[in-house]
Amino acid sequence: MTETAPVLLSRDDLAAGLRELVRRLQNAAEPVRIRIIGGAALALSYFADRRGTVDIDAILVPPETVLAAARDVAVLTRWPDNWLNDSAKIFLPTGFGLRAAEWVTVFDDGKVIIDVATPETLLAMKLHSVNRRGRREQRDLAVLLPLCNIRTVDEAESHYGDYYPGDVFTTRAFAVIEAALAEYRIVQLPRFPGLDADRPV
Repeated sequence: MTETAPVLLSRDDLAAGLRELVRRLQNAAEPVRIRIIGGAALALSYFADRRGTVDIDAILVPPETVLAAARDVAVLTRWPDNWLNDSAKIFLPTGFGLRAAEWVTVFDDGKVIIDVATPETLLAMKLHSVNRRGRREQRDLAVLLPLCNIRTVDEAESHYGDYYPGDVFTTRAFAVIEAALAEYRIVQLPRFPGLDADRPV
């Protein structure tokens, strides 16, 4: 279907969409890997009561196969075609720093593998986006900073530099990080939703 006004997907929506996607990828000609980043990764693995998100940002292998199946899911659910997309892959750490993007495998049925970025990787990416998005990232940072045991702006800056060497925080970024540290939310990590392919949307 064509793109429409943004639809906010809840954690349950994300799980249902991935479940149907896994079901449709069982007949793919080759193994598939989906590596989830961004707000969807947070909602599914680290922050169960997070606000809804408009999409799942991910690295897709092979992209053509996964995106074709995702479009079929969009028709079924009446979601936008881009409910699953790989447009945010350009913001991944390049690997030129001390640390590259790191992943946790949350689903593997031999045909489809789904990974979620670690809290450390997600924190680095959120810190990277603070310069652009400002306080929109504050609530996520308030959860990620404790998960990574970071308690000061200096520690946050050091962590950021490990993934994005040479980049620096703006004045606005410093203010957002300080506010997130003041909020500092300790959350109980949720269990990743079951994605058994025999449970349709």
